[in-house]
Parts: sequence; C-alpha cells; structure tokens
Amino acid sequence: MRASPRGWLYRLSYLALGTLAGVAANFSYGQQDANSPALYEGGDRTARLVAGARREGVLSLYASMAEKDLIRLVSEFERRYGIKVNVWRSGKNNVLRRAATEAHAGRFEVDVVHNPSPEMELLHRERLLQEVRSPYQRELIPEAVAPHREWAGPRVYIFVQAYNTNKVTPEELPKTFMDLLDPRWKGRIAVEAKEQEWFFTLVREMGGEAGLKFFRDLVATNGLTVRNGNALLNNLVVAGEIPLALTLYSYLPEQSRRGGAPIDWIALKPTVAYTDGIGVMKRAPHPNAAVLFYDFVLSDGQALLAELNHVISHRSNEPYLRRFDLKFIDIDAVLADYDRWTKIFEDTIYGRNGGASSPANAASR
Repeated sequence: MRASPRGWLYRLSYLALGTLAGVAANFSYGQQDANSPALYEGGDRTARLVAGARREGVLSLYASMAEKDLIRLVSEFERRYGIKVNVWRSGKNNVLRRAATEAHAGRFEVDVVHNPSPEMELLHRERLLQEVRSPYQRELIPEAVAPHREWAGPRVYIFVQAYNTNKVTPEELPKTFMDLLDPRWKGRIAVEAKEQEWFFTLVREMGGEAGLKFFRDLVATNGLTVRNGNALLNNLVVAGEIPLALTLYSYLPEQSRRGGAPIDWIALKPTVAYTDGIGVMKRAPHPNAAVLFYDFVLSDGQALLAELNHVISHRSNEPYLRRFDLKFIDIDAVLADYDRWTKIFEDTIYGRNGGASSPANAASR
C-alpha cells in the first residue's frame, strides 16, 4: 500500500499530523497572502525589500547546510544588508520536524527554511510555504524551481562515488556499477544510511528488478558498511577507514580534495541528482527580510556557493551539469511510495530481503 504524503511526513518526522491538516486549512496561513512582499514584482522590488528588511532588523533561518558554509553565506548577507540572521541548524529531518511542529502549535517563529527539495515539497503540501515571485528564479535551471514557486534550489546535489587515493588505485576504479561486484571490493564499500531517494531513482534507471538484483548481489558478495551522514562518510573516506563511498554529494569530496586530503571522486552512470530548496514561510514574522535573503541566495549567493565548491543551479553552470547526463529524482514518485521504498532500501543494504518483493512495477514507472 502506498503511503500518502502526510503519512510520509508522519513517519519521517514522527509527528501526529492528522490535526495539522486542520491547521493548514485555516485561512490564517492556508492561503497565499496577496499583500506579501514575496508577490511584489515592481521595478523597485529590491529597494522596497531592503527598506522593509532594515525596519524588521532580523530574520530566523532553519537550515541543514554544512555549518562552515552556512556561516559564510549568512555572514555575507549580514555584512551586506545589516540584517541579523538567527540560525538554527540541524539535520534535514529535524529541520522539517521543527518547522511543521511549530506551525501545528500555532507558533510562527521561522522566516526561511533551507533543506533538500523533498523535505521542502512536504512543507508545500502542508501549505506552510509562501509563493515567491522572484526575478532570480528565471536564472536557475528548470529542475531547481518548483512549479508552484514556493521553493527554489540554489544547489544541485550530484551523487558520486568517493574514494581514498591511498587505498584505491586508478586501475581499480570501477567503470560501471556492475564492476563493484568484483571480489576485490569485499569489505571496502560504504553507503549513507538515508539515501532512499537515490536508491529509488537508481533502481528505476537500472530497470527495476535488475537494479534490485544488483544491490542484493553487491551486499551478498562484498557487503556494505552503512554510515549515517554525508559529512561523516566523507571524513571516513579521507581517514582511509572507508576506501570507497557509494553515495556522497560531490561537493564534499571536492572540498576535501582541494584542501589537500587523499580523496577523489567519480560519477558512475546513471548519475542521480536532486536540488536543495529555500522557501519563505507563509506566516514569516519578518517577511521582507525573508524574501531579501531568499533573493540573495538565488543571486549573489550563487557565486559564493560556487566559491565554496558547491554545484550551483544557475543556468551558467549548465555546461558542467550536462557532462553527467543527470537523472533527477522524481520527487512526486518518491513521496508517493516513500514508506515502501524506505523499507526496500533498508532491507537491501542491511541484507534483509524480506519485505522487498514485487517492486518492479513501482521501480519502472
């Protein structure tokens, strides 16, 4: 049985969201505010946002971006506009949970949420996000802007395979996923524990049953070490404790490589990707500052993120992105069957084949 989007959020964030639907239907934040500065498109838009933001003086941001990069981004915004940003940073599930829990309790404390796109889409479906009509959305690749314009993604997460250059020789590097079935990889491969979306997309691209067979054969033949967190997994590769990571966002090993660490990466095909997302809450207590920060991240913030070796979603970066023939995660398909695919993913990577039967129809849609 498929899980509903609300069931997905319930299981992901451990929230009793049955009553949240009632809150979301409430006119106070269930509909778009026609007077919101997020909807203004006049030529003096930026000037009005700056003036309003300076009157407000502060904004609240919930985000899951790596702390050192988040500090750089926020500090530049504060320096430029003189607006204080109060940041609460945690993992993506915690960010989603807190934003939804506070709304459920009638506490509207956060202005902006920055999280991966599936989690942002759940906030949209709970009617918690404000549509933003920003001129900077046009400068992003199509995959980075949600059709409803309630979130947009400044970065592209490309899932790559990272390896320790002291533990893996160039001659050993796999050219296909099937090469990882070679016994030389026994006990040398790790995967991040919460990459259901990547798994779903890759299995589907590999043909459904054929993709599942590959993963089951990989676990049976060579095993998989499971670690929680991309940053942790990247650090374990750098330390040499994990010779090859099957799933890492490309910017993490790239940052480490440029810093002189013994790490590099490859992108096996099919190469899976998705974007992050930034959105303004409907009941943002500081709406001008919120929209100004949103615009900053999608405009000048792009150059700063690129400087930090993030893969940006600006159209100027399309030639680089096209090199990978990226397969973007279908967020609607992931959310429609999230519970089932989470179970299949976990059963597979931990070698528990029970409960993973008959997935081919869902995988090949």
